[in-house]
Amino acid sequence: MPAVDDDIRADFLTEAGELVERLGPQLVELEQRPDDPDLLNAIFRAFHTVKGGAGFLGETALVEICHRAEEVFSVLRAGTRKIDAALMDAVLAAYDEVTRMMDALHGGGASTPAPAALLEKLKQQLKAPVAVVVAAPADSGEGISDDEFEALLDQLQGKPAASSAKSTDGDAAAVPGATASTDLPPGSPSMAARAAGGTSGSADSPHPQRRASDHAPETSVRIDTQKLDAMMSLVGELVLVRNRLKTLHDGAQGSSDNDKSLRELDGITSRLQGSLLALRMQPIKKVFSRFPKLVRDLSRQLGKEINLVMEGEDTDLDKNLVEALGDPLMHMVRNSCDHGFEMPDARAAAGKPRGGTLTLAAEQAGEHILITIRDDGAGIDAERLRRKVVEKGLMTAADAGRLDQQAALELIFMPGFSTKEQVSDLSGRGVGMDVVKNSIQTLNGTVQLESRLGQGTTFRLRLPLTLAILPTLMVAVSTRTYAIPLSSVVEVALLDQKLLRWQFGQPVMPLRGEDLTLVDLACWADPALPDDDCTTDDRQVVVVMVNEARYGLIVAQVKRREEVVMKPLGAMLKGLAGLAGATITGDGRVALILDVPSLVQARGAKP
Repeated sequence: MPAVDDDIRADFLTEAGELVERLGPQLVELEQRPDDPDLLNAIFRAFHTVKGGAGFLGETALVEICHRAEEVFSVLRAGTRKIDAALMDAVLAAYDEVTRMMDALHGGGASTPAPAALLEKLKQQLKAPVAVVVAAPADSGEGISDDEFEALLDQLQGKPAASSAKSTDGDAAAVPGATASTDLPPGSPSMAARAAGGTSGSADSPHPQRRASDHAPETSVRIDTQKLDAMMSLVGELVLVRNRLKTLHDGAQGSSDNDKSLRELDGITSRLQGSLLALRMQPIKKVFSRFPKLVRDLSRQLGKEINLVMEGEDTDLDKNLVEALGDPLMHMVRNSCDHGFEMPDARAAAGKPRGGTLTLAAEQAGEHILITIRDDGAGIDAERLRRKVVEKGLMTAADAGRLDQQAALELIFMPGFSTKEQVSDLSGRGVGMDVVKNSIQTLNGTVQLESRLGQGTTFRLRLPLTLAILPTLMVAVSTRTYAIPLSSVVEVALLDQKLLRWQFGQPVMPLRGEDLTLVDLACWADPALPDDDCTTDDRQVVVVMVNEARYGLIVAQVKRREEVVMKPLGAMLKGLAGLAGATITGDGRVALILDVPSLVQARGAKP
């Protein structure tokens, strides 16, 4: 087969990837609404379209598994088969294979055949004796009907229009060379249309009333994310130059024209930055969509009944955060299913519904996004955690006994800690929640844990909307300038030496009715300085929040608020506790950006 144009292959991966991404939640939803004809049609068309594109690329293994799944949904649509657990297990396994093959294609490889046993299992699903009638939806006169869809596929494949009554085995889209269309905005040429040398609205279309000229102009375009990243980098450099100009201007006597021009540059840069950030925003649905099937599979594997509820799926955040949140949320969902929920009989005995509810919710709060993972399971037993941490040798009995309720709950974030008695596919290896916490902190976020025994557990994640441009508070420490992420800053106060006292080897100062543990950045930056020499000058305290606890960072001077572009650290500094990156300040100097959670932890500060 001749080589496929790279653009066509990229279009297929993008369009088919979006269809496969939607398939998981749709299949789980179908189990709850088996008689929904629109849902059946959507799933059928997804498999059909992916099959057609895969055939054009010569990916016969992907064609075969999609074809088998399509056959199953053909009999479901015809009403000659009803949906049951065996059928759903088979089509979900087929979906897993399609996902695996798509991942291989994204990685530049080729699809490998699905297990023969799975193909045979799908074939067996066509022979059910019991029928269920699914009424076809009435034609509203809007959108594209099944017949139109099939005729459109034939037209794109260069075939004459045929009768809508087709056998699945004889479907042209199943052979290499076939193409298929996907759901695109009116006037947008699909991958299949480009491969056929035209658009879905060509003059030879069997439905001339749907010519391209009848539609509105194209209003969207796909952009390679690498190009967006490159543009964001340029805007970041522009922000640095703007900051430099503002600093130079503040230190010199300028004319009114210069003042006006600088204000205009500042405004334009801010608007450009905001517009580009908006382009990078994606709905968190791209992360949430993978969890309905995961929860469904875990429920069956564990013998539990768990219902997943998702809220705020349309909440937008930076695409880099969308990608980075996948693994931490996966850990947390798996942890809730495995550890959080009781078995159905145990729930019933406790007077609770046999089925538990796991809620994933997202909402925007100012410049942050709040993500909640909540279950109504057994809750976390703080006393059991105390015993386990001593049994595993991670803490002495005396130290564990001094922990308050909240501190005991947060033992689950300790590296190597697990309450599982046996290692399984899901947990017990001592790796999980500590990784989650570190991942969230790397994203300049925080994790808050709440749990009540017998009632359930809630994790709350607080993250910035974007990592591209970082609002910071510039502070002076000795002769150096540091940048503290503004998302961690609560307030700024004066250091009152008269109120200072030492507790467990750490300086403490009362502020607003509670003791504030202090971390002197001068001592942190120069470990050779003794701690008791670091609080001799009149200085300022930057109050920061870490995991819902407040700490005070002692600095020589708070300078200004400044938006910075984070640059990675060099090899010698990379990985040092307390440092997140570096930036160029408005005065042209290099400033280190602090990683507040790891800095506090490295200094051994305790609230």
